[in-house]
Amino acid sequence: NWIIGVIIAGALGVALGCINAFLIHGFRIISIVATISTFNIFFGLLMFFTGGVSIYNLPDWLTNRVVLFEREMADGSWAEITLPVLIMVICVFATWALITRTTTGRQLYAFGDNPEGARRFGINIGAMQFIAFGWLGLMAGIAGLVQAHYAQEVVPNALYGRELDVLAAVVLGGARLGGGKGSVLGCILGVLLVSITQNGLNLMGVS
Repeated sequence: NWIIGVIIAGALGVALGCINAFLIHGFRIISIVATISTFNIFFGLLMFFTGGVSIYNLPDWLTNRVVLFEREMADGSWAEITLPVLIMVICVFATWALITRTTTGRQLYAFGDNPEGARRFGINIGAMQFIAFGWLGLMAGIAGLVQAHYAQEVVPNALYGRELDVLAAVVLGGARLGGGKGSVLGCILGVLLVSITQNGLNLMGVS
């Protein structure tokens, strides 16, 4: 069911995120270099073990649409809120609460803005790395599960090459790649801006 699926996907994501944290903290590798490198390594392993073949025979709980709310509009069409929307809202709220309403969140901001100053202030830099990348891995794992639900299939290379879209969205949303600055709302607005722009270009026939 969905609960078990989220737990397994989230746990795998956390594990992969912690690998990134270990490499960055243990070997002093620049975070963006480490994450892009491991991304390609993980993708290569995925293609190796799956043979690059898509999986279509998915369980019913993953492929069946879950409509939480629906309403018929004046023109006869239906407006629906489905399970992926609820999952997105929960993830957004949980991330917002973590970075704005907890001591850990404030320490993450301090660490991102000035790692050496944060260390001298007594913040455990290694713990911050593992929390940050573990949380990112958790979100990525859940997102992968939702992607499979949305596409009704598991495609190994479905989102390959979209990392630059993610970087563009968060930068447009006000986040600083070096850390210490940014907000959840800003990232959401950045994602909306990139998505609307891409959709508009597609409608105009611009490749």
